[in-house]
Amino acid sequence: MNIVAGKTKYEFGVNRILNETNDSLNCEEIEQDIDYIENKKGDQLYCMKSLGFEYLQLSSKKLFVEKDIKTCRYYCYIIAKLEFLSKPLDEKVFLDNSDLFYMLMSNNPDFIVFLKNNIEEIQPNDYDSEKDIYKNLTNTYGDFFIIRTTLLAMIGDFEEVKKRCSVYLKKSKNFRDSYYRYRVYGMQFLKALALKDIEKMKETIDMMMMPKIAKALVKDRITNYSFYLHIYVIIYAKIALLHGFDLGIDNEVAPKEIIDNTPLESYEDPYDFMKKFDLKTITPKEWREWTKNYSTFGSID
Repeated sequence: MNIVAGKTKYEFGVNRILNETNDSLNCEEIEQDIDYIENKKGDQLYCMKSLGFEYLQLSSKKLFVEKDIKTCRYYCYIIAKLEFLSKPLDEKVFLDNSDLFYMLMSNNPDFIVFLKNNIEEIQPNDYDSEKDIYKNLTNTYGDFFIIRTTLLAMIGDFEEVKKRCSVYLKKSKNFRDSYYRYRVYGMQFLKALALKDIEKMKETIDMMMMPKIAKALVKDRITNYSFYLHIYVIIYAKIALLHGFDLGIDNEVAPKEIIDNTPLESYEDPYDFMKKFDLKTITPKEWREWTKNYSTFGSID
């Protein structure tokens, strides 16, 4: 039991990790997925997503049970890259800020290069200059608006982050849904980051660490981690650290060794098809071509 999980949620999470998660990868299922992908059988993009699922629970078990942070980070890299590789055309990679967790946990700087080159493919600009509105904030609470703002913060476009956060925080005064009222803390943090206001960043993190707010923020998000880690505090603290701001956070649910952004010595792609997708060089056009190439529904025999 901790500030992100009460007794029931914590025990459920522990039981799932200890008793319902394999100690190793399911090689039989992985081999079938690889066969489908390489031989263009079935739904290849779904098979890529399925491969990522194989690493999800095990990545957390490596960290929570074995305290093997390096293997956890490596598995998070695989999960995050497969999220991009398995994205169907015209679908979103990220539906919520929590979905950025694996990419940030991996500590692989190539993802930042990839974001800079492909942000319009991941979360297109929603600003309508003629009407002076953000389309993702019209008649919505703005999940996609928040995601783009966070991605812009990751790549360091702070002028745009300041504008977007200010617009969101003004609109948030009319929010009635309690879930979205809690989401305001993330935008407050990003605005403080854009302004390089360290004290405001720390103050916002302290608010996120209040038990009621912490539990509300992580509810039903990245459930294989959020019973023992404050995934949002970790996400925002790691983004700040990307830009040289060490907020000195070291908490049971946000340990400094997790927030640390030191890359692994290497990030080897475990499957040949993944090696064909270079995060540092691939362009939006090449990414779309990649997706089309694996979007055929071949015979399974």
